[in-house]
Amino acid sequence: MNLKEKAVIHNRFDVEVRDAKTNELKQTAVAYNIILNTWFNYLTKSGGADKYADPLKAICVGKGTGTLDVTRTTLFGYIGRKTPTTIETVYEYPTSYITKEIRIESTEFNGNTITEVGFMAGYYNTYFYEITHAFLQDSEGNQIAIEKTDTDVVIIRGTFYVTFNCTGFGDNGIYPPADQNGVVKWLLNTGGFPGSVEFSRYNLKESSELTRNRHGVKSTNLNSCIRNADTWRIDYPIITWLDTERNNHTVKTIGLSGVGAISLPNHTLFPPMDITKLSIGTGDGVTQEYNILAPYIIPNSETIYIDNVALTRGTDYEIDYENNFCDMRENYHTAGLTCRMDNVSFGNLKNVGKSSSNYRDPIAWWDCYEANQYPSSCTVNEASPIFFDFGLSKECNRMKIEINTVPAVQIDNLKIQYSEDNLTWADVPGMTRTGQIWSFTLTSARYWCVFIPSYNWSYGLTTGTNTRDEQAFGTTFFLGKTVPGLKFTTPPANGATIEASYKIELPFKTSNNLLRFTCSLIISRG
Repeated sequence: MNLKEKAVIHNRFDVEVRDAKTNELKQTAVAYNIILNTWFNYLTKSGGADKYADPLKAICVGKGTGTLDVTRTTLFGYIGRKTPTTIETVYEYPTSYITKEIRIESTEFNGNTITEVGFMAGYYNTYFYEITHAFLQDSEGNQIAIEKTDTDVVIIRGTFYVTFNCTGFGDNGIYPPADQNGVVKWLLNTGGFPGSVEFSRYNLKESSELTRNRHGVKSTNLNSCIRNADTWRIDYPIITWLDTERNNHTVKTIGLSGVGAISLPNHTLFPPMDITKLSIGTGDGVTQEYNILAPYIIPNSETIYIDNVALTRGTDYEIDYENNFCDMRENYHTAGLTCRMDNVSFGNLKNVGKSSSNYRDPIAWWDCYEANQYPSSCTVNEASPIFFDFGLSKECNRMKIEINTVPAVQIDNLKIQYSEDNLTWADVPGMTRTGQIWSFTLTSARYWCVFIPSYNWSYGLTTGTNTRDEQAFGTTFFLGKTVPGLKFTTPPANGATIEASYKIELPFKTSNNLLRFTCSLIISRG
């Protein structure tokens, strides 16, 4: 995937001349700057500029005249510069801006005729280069001059604008809120270059959610990009997840968390892909359920074969198109929840005092701690169980939980119960345990709870984090569904070849393929 996002920049100055004693407004002027080529060079360390620069380091004034040109690097008649103070930063779509101000006091630059102004890039507080340039104008657009005397204070406010069009990632594109937009913040010099390419197996509302809802991340930086100082274009390198990386992951969102991302399926960018006669197993005369080796199949697109004979759906087999072919977080209904939600209770956690340390939420699979919001531990028992109201009936057959502080004899007594009305409860059928994983017969219910009868179980929340799927998490709990996805009416005969053909509309990362992504940022003058 190769996508292009555009940003437009422009700059203006507003000038006031005030009486140094009375503060009376004596004169105003405006200056509509042209963005010089040096701005791009210094912002991106290209075009011969190889050092880190603050592109809005100073505001300078001059006394010269001439013809404005984007190739210029200095004012016509440089007088001096001052370090500005930021007085306003506004993040909005389509246009965000930052305003900086200098005051030329009554003792400064006297005897000069100010005709021109601009922003300067600088580094080390030593080297400065002109990046914008304009002449002062009156309200009618006529060029004017300001005679600087010891009775005047000149206030110059420079505003730098960035217009971000939120279109580069296509019709299904998602973008961050304006105040989290990495391109906007980078161009306004309020943030660093956005260099984190990520994908997620979840459908997200905005691209900034990729930072915590990601299942694959690769980092790059400005030095790794191709920067064209003539066209003002930045090409990200091709980011590749190899055949050994991030396997068994579905890609529903991919992009840059602070720039934009693609929501899939999107048949324009990723047309449906045909999988033809993929071997999914060999019959043994007993087994009825098999994995199809794809998590999301386009409904009614499959053909199932036994020994090259096509079978009939609904007669010979049943299929779950959202086929949970392996045990991943997206199979668990609790994966997107936190213990602070109204429909969740985790023992008496909500009634325990908050801690001064950063303890983690016990069911959130991301690094969810909300500083100083969670206690160090809570108590789980029959009166205060782990409880979920999913809002509607959901099928479950698998639970995971870390309860290593509980004696084994008590762990064996743990109950998982379900209810449709939150009044009548029943134990899940066919429950078995392997380590910290409980499996049971697929059961549908709205309400679920977990507890150990007649036992107070102290559940400690962690301050540290572990990493799983490249995502930090604390002490985590999972409840949801894992099923093979394909069930035959009659078990395939011993030695029978089982194959499946189908279509998928989401990239699915396996050891048999690579996942590649790149994008370009195109900047232009407003």
